[in-house]
Amino acid sequence: MASKFGKRPEGSDGSDFWHRESIAGQYKVSTENKSRLRLDLFFHFVTGFMMFIRLLPALTAFFGMSVKMLRRWDLPAPRSWEYAWFISVVAAVLGWKSTPHNQIFLIKQYMLGSVVFGIFPVIFGFIDVADDLGKYYHEKKYTYVMFGYPAVIVWFLFLLVAVQLHIFGLYFGTVLVKAWRPRVVKPKEG
Repeated sequence: MASKFGKRPEGSDGSDFWHRESIAGQYKVSTENKSRLRLDLFFHFVTGFMMFIRLLPALTAFFGMSVKMLRRWDLPAPRSWEYAWFISVVAAVLGWKSTPHNQIFLIKQYMLGSVVFGIFPVIFGFIDVADDLGKYYHEKKYTYVMFGYPAVIVWFLFLLVAVQLHIFGLYFGTVLVKAWRPRVVKPKEG
C-alpha cells in the first residue's frame, strides 16, 4: 500500500516500480487520437456549417423557395466541387460515431468518404481556382465578391483549411484503426 508519509517496506528504496501494472500502449494511443480526431471533426462540422450557409441561397432556389434575405447576399453560383465537398460532412458524422465504441468499420467508412468526398473535391477545387488566383495575384483582378472579399481568396482559404482537416483526420483515423485492431498472439514454436 502506498503512503505519502508512512514507512516504506523493508528492503525497498522505491526503485522497484518496474514490475507494477501499467496501461498498454495501444490504449494510450487510442485515447489521445480519439480526442484529436473529435477535435478535427468538430472543425469539419464548423466548416460544413459555413459551407451550408454559403450554399443556402442556391439550395433554396433549387427547391423553389424564394427567401428575399438570401437574394440580398448576392453570392456567386456554387461550383460543383462545393456541393461534393459538402457531402463529406456525412463521412464526418460516421467518424464521430465510430469513436465511442472503437468501431473499425465506421472509421474506415469515414476515411473512404473523406477521400472521395473530401480530398478529391478539394483537389478539383484547387484546379478550378488556380487560374482565377493567378489573375488576382498578378493583375489584382477578380470576377466575384463573396462576403465583401474577392471570392477567389475566400475559396482558396477554405480549400487550405479543408485539405488540412482531411489530412489530419485521415492520419488520426489510420492510427486509431491500428490501435483498435485485435491483437493476435502467435503460438510459440518448439
